[in-house]
Amino acid sequence: MIARFALLAQFALLTGLAVLPHRAPAHTPHFVVSGSIPVPGPVKWDYLTTEPGAHRLFAAQGDRVAVIDTATGKPIATIAPINGAHGIALAPALNRGFATAGIAGTITMFDLRSLHILKTINVGPGPDAIAFDPATDRVFAPNEKSQRLFAIDARSGRILQSIPFHADPEFIVTDDRGHAYLNLKSTDQIAVINTRTLRLTRRISLAPACHGPVGLAIDRARQRLFVSCVNHRVDIIAATTGKSLALLPIPAFSDAMRYDPHTNIAFAPSIDGTLTIIGAAGPASYKIIQTLKTAPSARTMAFDQATQTAFLAAATISKILPPKPGKTYGKTEFAPGSFSILVVKPAKG
Repeated sequence: MIARFALLAQFALLTGLAVLPHRAPAHTPHFVVSGSIPVPGPVKWDYLTTEPGAHRLFAAQGDRVAVIDTATGKPIATIAPINGAHGIALAPALNRGFATAGIAGTITMFDLRSLHILKTINVGPGPDAIAFDPATDRVFAPNEKSQRLFAIDARSGRILQSIPFHADPEFIVTDDRGHAYLNLKSTDQIAVINTRTLRLTRRISLAPACHGPVGLAIDRARQRLFVSCVNHRVDIIAATTGKSLALLPIPAFSDAMRYDPHTNIAFAPSIDGTLTIIGAAGPASYKIIQTLKTAPSARTMAFDQATQTAFLAAATISKILPPKPGKTYGKTEFAPGSFSILVVKPAKG
């Protein structure tokens, strides 16, 4: 994963989709920042994940995963140790959760009800994002150092296979139909993996429009991918054909994309403190419908479909250091104890 904080210093072709006509949602919400949730502990973070229907938010936080009750805004538990916490994947039907530890080189499997650690799975230093595939009851975790994708049985925690892809990986999503899509940042591609056969079947090229694909979300019904790119763009791709449907500008680097199937809108949180909200402009076209001011450093988020609420991780910036020799960006420092979760909701009325 790139040194994300440092970036703050700068700022019918669709196969199988014709049967799904475009319908604008009855009401496209206008979002506002409604508050924030302070989270004690390290001021270091990465991805966030919500548990559907449970009012729980899981936030990677340095050496742990913080679990927060989103109804009360209170911490529930801490899952630790997870040295270098990055991604969290949940499998509610199996009562399992998984979190990657990039420094430790492990994936932590935990009980979703008790939040107790069940098993530590060794995959070597570098695991980052992670996704659960309901079609196969498997977990998929790319490793940026070994450049392999680990497939794990979600029931037992057993490693089934590791798939080489020879590129620098970023986020991964599944379509729940037997495919996983993995951003390959260093080659400007998306790798397509068959989650049943555990084979890399093809690569979707995003060049030259999208350089450095990072964040990734999926519209499973329409089979469309929303990709945030290092060159400050969101590329919307037809997953079945690889065709680009829209290329939209965003203000700055976004480390995450999220999609809401109920309203057919996508979210791109940028590190400069803006949240770009994207909606459908037609059967196969998209437009920016809102740019919301959030907080500088808020470049990852989770979205709770049940409550239509977005949660963004952020902290107070205390200093941006000059770049080291040979580096483009300097390191960003944060005020101790300032880590919090911004809460973004539809405006009332």
